[in-house]
Amino acid sequence: MMKLMPEGSQNDVRQMFNRISRRYDLLNRLLSFGTDVSWRRKMASFLPRHNDQQILDLATGTADQILALFEQTDQVRSGIGMDLAEKMLELGRKKIEGRGLSEVISLNVGDVTAIPVGNEAFDVVTISFGIRNVRHVAKGIEEMYRVLKPGGRVLILEFSLPRSPLVRGAYLFYLRHILPRVGAWVSGAPLAYRYLNETIETFPYGEVFCNLLRAEGFTAVKAHPLTFGVATIYLGDKPC
Repeated sequence: MMKLMPEGSQNDVRQMFNRISRRYDLLNRLLSFGTDVSWRRKMASFLPRHNDQQILDLATGTADQILALFEQTDQVRSGIGMDLAEKMLELGRKKIEGRGLSEVISLNVGDVTAIPVGNEAFDVVTISFGIRNVRHVAKGIEEMYRVLKPGGRVLILEFSLPRSPLVRGAYLFYLRHILPRVGAWVSGAPLAYRYLNETIETFPYGEVFCNLLRAEGFTAVKAHPLTFGVATIYLGDKPC
């Protein structure tokens, strides 16, 4: 059974990410051994094959995912990133300005479960390492479906658990004993990285998560495991 976040914890998540915002990118590189960069770039290979795409990146954080899409393809015309944590967005805006993309990418405060845009507004919706933090996952997926144009695509990058018992055992040891200590030491926020490993272990992944996408109407749903299954890209299309 999917474990939902407790009542009131969405605001706690916002405050947590605001607290760790300045060390967030550094910790992502350290704790993933740099593989998060290649995972985000890989997302671009799953974009639909047409030009002038408008993209919405949810739980955008410091804008790493939306920037990776712009850097990996010329098929994207414009993009909006949304996140609950304003301090994360502030850092993302600086990155976007530094790359000269302020005219085509904007960042706004927004909740995955109540996306503040109209129906059928985007060709692609992406979310990387953020769906675990959504209290009502089904509602979030429903909102992604709503804001996609017919024929649009959702791409979700999220941590998962490896199938191989050997790799899974080593990964769980890392999650439970090494990641929380390193994360706490670098960020100064021990609860944030204990929370991270707990959500990775309890969140649905693989075919279970694919079924959540299908339940909200997505078709051609597929899971693409990355790096022995440590992360997975999920793809789903909205019927025309």
